[in-house]
Amino acid sequence: MSEILLGTCGWSYADWENKLYPAKQGKLKQYSSIFPTVEIDSTFYALPKPEIVLGWVRYTPSDFLFSAKLPQTITHKKALNTTQGIEQDLEQFLEVMKPLTQAGKLECILVQLPPFLKSDINRLESFLELLPDSPTFAVEFRNKSWLQTETFNLLKKHKAAYTIVDEPLLPPDIHVTSEIAYLRWHGRGSKPWFNYKYSEKELQDWVPKVKETFGKSKKVLGYFNNHFHGYAPENCLQMMQMLGVMQPHGSPALQRLTMNRKTAAKASSLDAWTGSSGGKALDQALSRFADQDILEAADSIPDKDLSLREDSKQRLAAYIGDTTVEIDFKQNTIIHRCPTWAKSIREKKFCPHLVKLFLSIEPEKANNILSNIDLKLGDWKFESRLAVEFPK
Repeated sequence: MSEILLGTCGWSYADWENKLYPAKQGKLKQYSSIFPTVEIDSTFYALPKPEIVLGWVRYTPSDFLFSAKLPQTITHKKALNTTQGIEQDLEQFLEVMKPLTQAGKLECILVQLPPFLKSDINRLESFLELLPDSPTFAVEFRNKSWLQTETFNLLKKHKAAYTIVDEPLLPPDIHVTSEIAYLRWHGRGSKPWFNYKYSEKELQDWVPKVKETFGKSKKVLGYFNNHFHGYAPENCLQMMQMLGVMQPHGSPALQRLTMNRKTAAKASSLDAWTGSSGGKALDQALSRFADQDILEAADSIPDKDLSLREDSKQRLAAYIGDTTVEIDFKQNTIIHRCPTWAKSIREKKFCPHLVKLFLSIEPEKANNILSNIDLKLGDWKFESRLAVEFPK
């Protein structure tokens, strides 16, 4: 079963340090010595710089395989609408990823559709007709209306993989529609789903399903997305062990993760989600301002993309990716600009950038701020503009 390749969604998380990674440098190099594949999540938010892609090639073994998420511009902002120039967007993405393709390391591209996109067979077919023969593409549906025979037949026609998921939204049904079977374990938590550790019994229940997918395909790609507290690499290694596909450095890594489990909550920068000192309250407070999709998107923003610029009694401000967030406590104003924020401010809801900011500060303080906003929501102004430039 050497063609059952399992890994995680992303590899660079602060709370994996000193657990999965004994050293602080070269996370991808360390990761690729333990796992045979990884799913790149950052490509969903922005095109990587050429030197970054070259680094992915350079710092991984020759037989290491990547999957990568298609940019949200195509899947969410333009919702696969071929009349809005997504063919050019696709070509630009594939061009940027060419070093991985030429090295034979880009195995699959994940097309994760938004929950709001309901079944539209004609739209999906128009999109699938744009795709090249290589690499393989996998489509992850997030609306139950797509789960029909016509959808599966269309994917088979275009040799695109149906993404088999384990999550609260869609059933974990096995549908293999291409030579590659694609699986994603998101977790079974509430908000967010992926703050969840699979039990050995739950993983064992998946073993025959994984074997079933392998019996219907030539290769299985599977990724764990429950990355909080190092759950994803631990569960992934457990699954690899159960399937008999553990790599040489896998057993020591699993042992490190298991030994660190008792102290993981203290070490984790995201302890607020499950901690006894306000984590559940923070979970509830954030769910007041953001739905599951926004919470999941916030979690997917890499920690390195956030730079806190000011944390005082008068202002909380940060750079997040290529935009800014400012919370002015004196003026009761939140200043930010991104497409999701622009659409949500009328209802006074948060975008992923705002959620990411609250996840990055001390949980008790985050709870206090959110409680203040919630109690005095009518007095708060949500403005769609860039904040005043902060000193870097």
